[in-house]
Amino acid sequence: MAEPLLREKVDSGMKTISLLLALVLAACAPMNDPYYGGGYPPEPYPPASPYPPEPYPSYPQPGYPAPTPPPAYPGDERYRAIGTEPFWDLRIGRDLVFTDRGTNLTVTQPAPQPIIGFAGEIYKTPRIEVNITHTNCSDGMSDRTYPDTVHVRVDGRDYRGCGAASSFFEAFDERGQPVPPPIADPGDMVPLDRTRWRVVSMNGRPTPRTGDFSMQFEDGRLSAKFGCNGMGASYTQSGATLDAGPVMGTKMACPDMSWETQGSAILGQVMTVRMLDRNRLTLDSGAGTIELVRA
Repeated sequence: MAEPLLREKVDSGMKTISLLLALVLAACAPMNDPYYGGGYPPEPYPPASPYPPEPYPSYPQPGYPAPTPPPAYPGDERYRAIGTEPFWDLRIGRDLVFTDRGTNLTVTQPAPQPIIGFAGEIYKTPRIEVNITHTNCSDGMSDRTYPDTVHVRVDGRDYRGCGAASSFFEAFDERGQPVPPPIADPGDMVPLDRTRWRVVSMNGRPTPRTGDFSMQFEDGRLSAKFGCNGMGASYTQSGATLDAGPVMGTKMACPDMSWETQGSAILGQVMTVRMLDRNRLTLDSGAGTIELVRA
């Protein structure tokens, strides 16, 4: 009696073990194995979409203003400042270019982005610092009133003067009067022979009201005075091109030689004559600019 019951229990245990073993094997098999009855049917996925899903919007978008382009200035220069005692000038373009006209010291630094201060713009570089204040300024030597007061510090030395956008210097003369538009027709070019002129500014600086600052053209020769010594040279004029020969001059020692140094340098290169009107012109060369009015 006991033997059949024991056999029955053993058979029941074996069935249980076989069932557990089958379940374990089924769990380890791949879901899509056909031997174990397959798995879950594959779920449908949408086709892959391109990236980016749509083109990027153009700029500026409709309804938004386009960025304002930087103002256009003649050449590279966009701002100019000048000072007296000592005479100096500063030009701001891609670079800050400072020149002490008394010593001919020139310092150039790449122009940084200006700091917009409460009263104007500030430029800071390792050697040049510029503080522009938007208050009227007089250079003390002319009747021209500038829109800005400028403080410049170069290698630890302070300079004070006046400044404006470069276009200001072309629009107003040293008397503060508007400059007539330049003569555009080359046929209106005035021959310089047998004419006399007064020098009113050099490199943007008004000449002193005292002293002899003049130029004269006579029979193929020019003579000039820039405050002290007289100088002269032969010259040829072809339309708007003026070419002077070797410049000779007296050698007196003068209190301020900066005007003569600049003037002789300008005359020493081929110049362009630019007529502002019948009684006003400039002589431009690679060394600078002399502004003249008919005497």
